[in-house]
Amino acid sequence: MKVELHCHTSRYSGCATATPAELMERLVQTGYEAVFLTEHDAVWPDWEIAQLQDGWPDIRIFGGVELSLPGDPMVHLLVLGTSDPAYLALRAEPAAILDKARTEGHLTVLAHPFRWAGAAEMLEAGLLPDALEHLTRNHDAPRAAVAKAQAERLGLAIVNAGDTHGLDFLNHFWIETDQPLAKPDDIRAAILNRAYVNCSRDA
Repeated sequence: MKVELHCHTSRYSGCATATPAELMERLVQTGYEAVFLTEHDAVWPDWEIAQLQDGWPDIRIFGGVELSLPGDPMVHLLVLGTSDPAYLALRAEPAAILDKARTEGHLTVLAHPFRWAGAAEMLEAGLLPDALEHLTRNHDAPRAAVAKAQAERLGLAIVNAGDTHGLDFLNHFWIETDQPLAKPDDIRAAILNRAYVNCSRDA
């Protein structure tokens, strides 16, 4: 399965330029079989995901969120597979977010972790997600190399993702897995078991 782990739409992310329908059409055209909608500090309600899924049966559509953890420097943390708005109230408590996500079986990923210094501080404090983003449209090659080195040092997975904000972000960086993603939290098992490969059109 070709999977986009980090995707924004114009419905809930003000910085995104493509509508959900435009994104689903392009994702299907370019061979994606699953996508996680990870809006900035907003979750899709289950009924809205179901409605979108009804319109696009050729791709699995799952919820998630990209949390902006307050403070300076900035940290962006993905929680994949959730539609729970309670995560938004926990943004000042990264340890609580990580604990809640693990308890509920959701995958956590530090997004573009070395774009700002906050992620490094979080990792050094022992607040470890399940994975770090590696290659992404919002993380240049030197920072991606640092992410890979830190993931190896800490024993964390690394994942490629589009960090999609528009149609031109797609089909550059993604993962592929032979594990069926029947439900949202199947992605966590695939990543933790290293049952996936990172893919790049640009490599």
